[in-house]
Amino acid sequence: EHYGTPRGAACYSSTDLYNWKNEGVVMEKGTIETFERPKVIYDEINRKYVMWFHYDGNGYTLAELGVAVSDNPRGPFILKDHYRPNGHESRDIGLYVDPETRTAYIGYAADHTNRTVRMVELSADYMRTTSNDVDIQAHCEGPGILKKNGVFYLLTSQCSGWTPNPGTFYTASNIMGPFASHGSPFIGDAGNNSYNSQPCYIFKIPGYKDAYLYMGDRWNGSGRSASQYVFLPITITADSTMEIHWYKEWDLSFFTPERKRPAR
Repeated sequence: EHYGTPRGAACYSSTDLYNWKNEGVVMEKGTIETFERPKVIYDEINRKYVMWFHYDGNGYTLAELGVAVSDNPRGPFILKDHYRPNGHESRDIGLYVDPETRTAYIGYAADHTNRTVRMVELSADYMRTTSNDVDIQAHCEGPGILKKNGVFYLLTSQCSGWTPNPGTFYTASNIMGPFASHGSPFIGDAGNNSYNSQPCYIFKIPGYKDAYLYMGDRWNGSGRSASQYVFLPITITADSTMEIHWYKEWDLSFFTPERKRPAR
């Protein structure tokens, strides 16, 4: 969230994940009291950008999903609706589009208070949640999702406010579960706190083979403008284990570029 004027969702663009351009506020907060975890996906059929986010009040008692839409990733995004999906409380969210089916899903910290993670399928235009909504019995905030070799990986944090904690990764053959817990993927994490961060999103880096980026929030104790990001490469080993190692510095040479198909 942008803490200047106007308040709202800030957008940054990059071609290398290292140099970033401030594109400004793409959706103003307006009367929304709590605006968190915005995620944007592209509807290729209708050529719309769809944003989902945590919509709430100051006391985190509304616990809803918010959805907004725009013709441009730079906005402006227009709020279309906000509600509890299938009657369930919703706070932290992760958004995932299956690259094979283009079906989209939201993993959300659900029920009181963040008791579990639920997974809900979105409509074909990504604008609505469906009734395909299940408790995947994971715990319990900051869900990030990736898929490799037919296996779905879910990364979550525990629930400890602005204080970081050890993350957990889960695997399943179906995104709707059941998921098996495998402990922390953060290798050599001396502080046992996910390298002083909380999962925010897992980004599949285009142009590189099996290139997945861990995007973590470093709240620095308050979740305000002093917060930072932690970006680290994710490794999926031959035995389907997720590993995230600490690198003080790294670049995209860590990954193998995909071979470009010759033009016909």
